[in-house]
Amino acid sequence: MTNQETRGAKAHARESARGVRPRIGLLPTGHFYYWEQFPRLREMGMRMYGALCEHLARIGEVVAPDLVDTPDKAAAAAEFFRRKGVDILLVFPFGYTPGMCLAPVARALDVPIRLINAHEDASYDYATADTTTYLHHEGVCCIPEYAGTLMSLGKPFRVRTGHFGDARFWTEIGADCRGAATARAFRLLKFGVIGNTYTHMTDMPIDEHRVLRATGRLLVRPEVEEIEEAYARVTEERLDDMYCQLRAMYEVDPAVTNEHMQESARIAVAYDEVIHRHDIAAFGYYWWGEKERVTHLRAQSALAVSRLAAMGRPGGTEGDVKTAMAMKVFDLLGAGGMFLEFFSMDFKDDFILMGHDGPSNVNMAQGRPRLQHLDVHHGKSGHGLGIDFQMHEGPVTLLNLTQFDAGDTFKLIYTTAEVVPGPILNIGNPNCRVRFNRPIGEFMDAWCQQGPCHHMALGLGHLDGEIGAFAEAMGFRCARV
Repeated sequence: MTNQETRGAKAHARESARGVRPRIGLLPTGHFYYWEQFPRLREMGMRMYGALCEHLARIGEVVAPDLVDTPDKAAAAAEFFRRKGVDILLVFPFGYTPGMCLAPVARALDVPIRLINAHEDASYDYATADTTTYLHHEGVCCIPEYAGTLMSLGKPFRVRTGHFGDARFWTEIGADCRGAATARAFRLLKFGVIGNTYTHMTDMPIDEHRVLRATGRLLVRPEVEEIEEAYARVTEERLDDMYCQLRAMYEVDPAVTNEHMQESARIAVAYDEVIHRHDIAAFGYYWWGEKERVTHLRAQSALAVSRLAAMGRPGGTEGDVKTAMAMKVFDLLGAGGMFLEFFSMDFKDDFILMGHDGPSNVNMAQGRPRLQHLDVHHGKSGHGLGIDFQMHEGPVTLLNLTQFDAGDTFKLIYTTAEVVPGPILNIGNPNCRVRFNRPIGEFMDAWCQQGPCHHMALGLGHLDGEIGAFAEAMGFRCARV
């Protein structure tokens, strides 16, 4: 990789970490009949609307028509939103507003809808308030009407209630917008599989028609020979550059030789070339190999694929593209994305040890990740470098993307948890202690009832709202455990 390409890769990683900027459709509604009756009312509503727009501009790009206070203006707003394209529709009434100021817009759009049942004031002086002031605070009156209208139209929605000084309210709105924007970005991505799934694993195969229905694309399927050929033509310049990157990225055990590092660098250049050539955003890969070199290209791939994950192109071993796709959801949300499975249960301290062999996401490490040489990869052929690191401690979300009990496309199963401090394994497989929101026995029973795969992705932070809005926008079934 040239210096320019390296800078570009680092820039991509920074961009990915920022997440996707939402395009927020905002529909301001009012009732024209009030304006002549109460001359100050429209101005009061527009001032409050301006404050709402300022808040939302910190979350994303606000796309809004003029105030909709008649059904005809609602029809024009529907055409406006169709032209502009938005990730989510927020509906904000200025006092009571008839449902036909919403219905034409809701019918025209196929995006998540949120009814903003909110006000700039947490309260007001009832004893001195006149009718104008009362009507200014009466937006809550039409929220049930709006809700019933959306239900009649078959449009899913949620109500977000609060006042402008309520941090919880803005947290919920921000999560809704980011989750919906992530779905828009996700649909544009290419996902891939190189090789095959691990032999006899019943949860690794993927139905490509589900991918087609979700994204409009089939999987990209590079040949294993493409990596072999790319490996054979690595130049000294690209090898040296990659070698320096990997040396800077890891703390290296004395048992890891310079030859080991150079070989990992050569393989990393090959993977980088193939994944970027096909513009693959997330991928599963696995093969056993009959030729020693072909086996070696997979067995020694941990550093190559870990680097790609840190750049926003996660890969999952054992051919697990579904978990790589879940990792990419976290990447788009700026939450990283680790590839994990359950290691063991600790009933004494009520946590589950979780991790996986092979590639990881080194951006999730607390401190520098460490390398050691493994003569045996358990359950796999070949040998190569293994990665160890301590995970960032604190709140996390676990996400499983499955096709079991999923309807036409996919189902998301997720939970929130905490990575907690304590000793972990030092076996060349990144791992961490995860404590759940219920005793581990109850959690495991509930998790397995949803039909998960045995792998999952881990992202930083509690992301309930984001995952829910993403699933809604994608049309995926979603279960919180």
